[in-house]
Amino acid sequence: MPKKRTAIIIDVVPLTRIPLSRNQSFSYLADGKIPPGSLVSIPLFRRKVEGIVIGNRPDFERLGSIELKKISEIIERGFLDQRQIKLAKFISDYYFSPLGIVMKSFVPKRVKARTVKMSGLEKPKSLLGVEPRKITLTKEQLQAIKKIVTSHEPRATSILLFGPAGSGKTEIYIESAKKLGKNKQVLILLPELTLTPQAIDRYGAHFDRKNIAVFHSKISKGEFYSNWQKIKSGEKKIIIGTRMAVFAPFKNLELIVVDEEQDMSFKQWDMNPRYDARKVAEKLAELHDAKIIFGSATPSLESYQKVLDKESELVELPPLRIPDEPKKDYDYPEVAIVDLKKERWEKNRSPISRKLRSEIAYALKNNLQTILFINRQGMSRFSICANCKTVLRCPKCERALIYDSGGIYKCAHCAYKTSATPECSKCKGIVFENIGLGTQKIEKEIADLFQQARIARMDNQTMRDAHAHEKIYRDFAEKKIDILIGTQMLAKGWDLPNVALIGIIDADNMLSMPDFSANTKAFQNIVQVGGRSNRPGAKWRGLVIIQTFNPQQKIFRWAAERNLKEFFEVELKERQELHMPPFGKLIKLIFQHYDKKKVESEANAVFEKLSEKNVRNVNIAEPQDAFLANIRGRYRKQIVIKTKNRKKIPDEIGQILRGLPPGWIIDVDPISIT
Repeated sequence: MPKKRTAIIIDVVPLTRIPLSRNQSFSYLADGKIPPGSLVSIPLFRRKVEGIVIGNRPDFERLGSIELKKISEIIERGFLDQRQIKLAKFISDYYFSPLGIVMKSFVPKRVKARTVKMSGLEKPKSLLGVEPRKITLTKEQLQAIKKIVTSHEPRATSILLFGPAGSGKTEIYIESAKKLGKNKQVLILLPELTLTPQAIDRYGAHFDRKNIAVFHSKISKGEFYSNWQKIKSGEKKIIIGTRMAVFAPFKNLELIVVDEEQDMSFKQWDMNPRYDARKVAEKLAELHDAKIIFGSATPSLESYQKVLDKESELVELPPLRIPDEPKKDYDYPEVAIVDLKKERWEKNRSPISRKLRSEIAYALKNNLQTILFINRQGMSRFSICANCKTVLRCPKCERALIYDSGGIYKCAHCAYKTSATPECSKCKGIVFENIGLGTQKIEKEIADLFQQARIARMDNQTMRDAHAHEKIYRDFAEKKIDILIGTQMLAKGWDLPNVALIGIIDADNMLSMPDFSANTKAFQNIVQVGGRSNRPGAKWRGLVIIQTFNPQQKIFRWAAERNLKEFFEVELKERQELHMPPFGKLIKLIFQHYDKKKVESEANAVFEKLSEKNVRNVNIAEPQDAFLANIRGRYRKQIVIKTKNRKKIPDEIGQILRGLPPGWIIDVDPISIT
């Protein structure tokens, strides 16, 4: 009689990349059961890695010489719960991302915090911006809160909270959180780090700051892990974070708020897993039986269409009125569209129009603040040789180099920098002309025009430090900055009552991208950045100046009039005719390699394989150079798959995607196809 085995087989997902064509879990032996979700150390090939246990089963008699390795170490039992495991499997399946890579997002670095600074949570309220507004809730706000808290709809049914900037959406989030119960958890998802200080300020005025956790990539590893543990125990009740906060170990999550839901920053597009936090948040709400609110002044077309399809409930807010304040005869800021062609005819070569210049001077004279928006950093868009007009490009990426105020040229996509005297690749010339505008160029221009003004710049270059976002928010809120110049991170939800003027420097640039979402992004950016002026309680009417060479563009008129209905009708009609989202689903495949011929042959081979399936209602575009056709020496080709069914990818297509060899990037629901 063979000896009876007492060992247990443990199924483990290694926290590393396993090709989708293979099983995502491996079997190991242990002396007893290990709870699913436990974090363990395992031998994998010739190295040791960490893994998550997903199952136990009794050992059995195995034929031949099959030997299973043993679990090396149990690091922590029950590290993840079943809901996190289910969420990880959902992300892996939906976004065609290896399960181990997805689960790695749920596992923080286990580091003991030395001195937990709490990312501003310990600071007095007066140091983090203006004092919170004392607002008596309006009838519309009370109705919205009642609908959120007491609705008998299925718990995971989403609510689209639509209201202009300053309409009181945050007050609804806060009051809803208060009414949910003392021991419940609330997740506040923000698209940008720049919004975190203001969120801490606002929620900290209504909840004990010891119960608030901040969850984003810029906090220290020690603080991150400390917050992770306190969220898991239920000690932290209000969790404020960027898209990665969906991976937090919630104990009793009751409400999810996706603020500025239209923002494309919720999509992780540059690394695996390429998930959209809005989609993941919906699944998270379903797993926790929680409420979910999508809030915006300019909803995404996808959210708007869900309302039309009765898949989401619309709650609309009018502009906010504040009791005891003089009644204004206007609800929105004034919008002026400046024709830059006329400026050129009148010999004004400056990127700052006469109208904008005079309004900045007026704001400075009256101690009011100005925001200048330009959706490009650096001194220029590109530079050309003065002799032969050849564009100066990065030798690694073939992208146009951006002139930096330091006197050199930089690549925005890799670390490449030129010397102080670069040469033209064609004629060896050393004189270049800078074309177009960037944040640094505008900063220099404004500094020359208004030498006494206190000016600050907000773009990816200036926001690299861990606490840069907090500092610039605090300085701007305390009126230490007169003029703030920045990219689209400025367009998000800051609510500062001293901002009277918004200047959109180069509105045409937002429409220059040949992409299906360009119009929508431009419209949202203009309306969003314009909403930073004309705050409730202000004694003046805010002003938004849109500078353009094409004032006849309908999109500028719609944005100026805040005519969302007409814009949505036109845009949705065009997308429906083309079966573009939200009426279809897109998948972008990118293959990259250092060998250009290999890129071409591999892309053509996969295109033929996809085309051979001849799946109904699926369109497959021929391989094209990616918009960034060469990054750090790697050539890139892309294939775009479009399906008329927006909810499901056909099995035949999914099977091919799971079998793609290394080098392929799979981007489901991409934010752009260029």
